[in-house]
Amino acid sequence: MHDMGEVLALHKFTKSFVAVMALFIAQPIYADEYIDDSNCMQHLGGGGFGDFDCYEHHAKYLEADNKKVANSIKSTHGVKGESKAELDRYMRAQDEAAKACDLASKLAYDWNIEEPPKTHVDMYDVMGARCHYSIRKQQNDFLHDLYSIKTGE
Repeated sequence: MHDMGEVLALHKFTKSFVAVMALFIAQPIYADEYIDDSNCMQHLGGGGFGDFDCYEHHAKYLEADNKKVANSIKSTHGVKGESKAELDRYMRAQDEAAKACDLASKLAYDWNIEEPPKTHVDMYDVMGARCHYSIRKQQNDFLHDLYSIKTGE
C-alpha cells in the first residue's frame, strides 16, 4: 500500500500532466499555419507580446508608406504650394496624434498600476501599439484616397 506522501506526489503529478496535455492538445488549432508579420493581424487576441509586435510592425510599415504616398501626392503635376503645405500640416498633425498613444502606459504609472522599472510588455503597451496602428491605418487609407483623385488607382 502507498503512504500518504506517495499518493499526494502522484496526485500532483497527475494534475500537472493533465494541465500540460490540455495545453498541448489545444495547440494544434494553428499548428498547420505559421503566424508571422504577413498574417498576424488575423490572429490578434489576448493582448500579449505577439499582439504588440504585430501592431507595431504594421504601424511602422504604414508610417513609411504614408510618407511615400504623401511625397507622391506633392510631386504630382499641378499640386499647388498651398495644398502641399496643407498636406504637410496634416502629416504633422497625425504624428502628434500618434504621440498621444503612449498615454496608456503613462497613466498606468500615474495611477500606480505599473511600477518602474518596466521589464516586460503588458496590455498598456498593446493598447498604445493598437492606437499607433489605428492612426497610421486611417492616415494610409486617406492618403491613398487623395492620391486616387489624380491617378484613379
